[in-house]
Amino acid sequence: MDFELIMYVTQMLTGLATFIVALVLIYELKQQHRDAQRELVLAINEQRQSLAIALANNPELSEINFRGGHDFGDLKNQEERTRFFRIFSAEMNLSNIAEQYSDLLHVDPDFSLKVNLALFPGRRKFYKESMMKYTLPEKFVSKIDTYISDIENNVGENGQDTSILMDRINQNNL
Repeated sequence: MDFELIMYVTQMLTGLATFIVALVLIYELKQQHRDAQRELVLAINEQRQSLAIALANNPELSEINFRGGHDFGDLKNQEERTRFFRIFSAEMNLSNIAEQYSDLLHVDPDFSLKVNLALFPGRRKFYKESMMKYTLPEKFVSKIDTYISDIENNVGENGQDTSILMDRINQNNL
């Protein structure tokens, strides 16, 4: 009987040890998940900063971005249109990623996307006329199309809609 008791206690200890190891592994996996999320947030923010710095450090590129953002038709040639496309495409892709991880980033991706479209009629025109919308996820494209439609219903195709900024200012003053 002593042998059976020893076997029973040994099996119980083995089961308990296995359970403890499983709990430790679960904790480690959760920690790795949080670390991966943090790294993703840092990578997104780093890419946004890199784009902003690249524009700030290159007056010619900054000028193209400014002119194209206000009036896409104001870009002089295909080279400028291509450069503008690359800038705007990078911004839209980062907005799409940020939307998917907005809870981790602690930002409202809709606000920055709406502002980007509301204040820059050239970007709206370019988006509508380019192939960009076919490279983005359908759900994201649907959201952008709705935003553009709402903005242009308010201010027309070439107008700037500052109401979103005023709404944010009014919210912060409450």
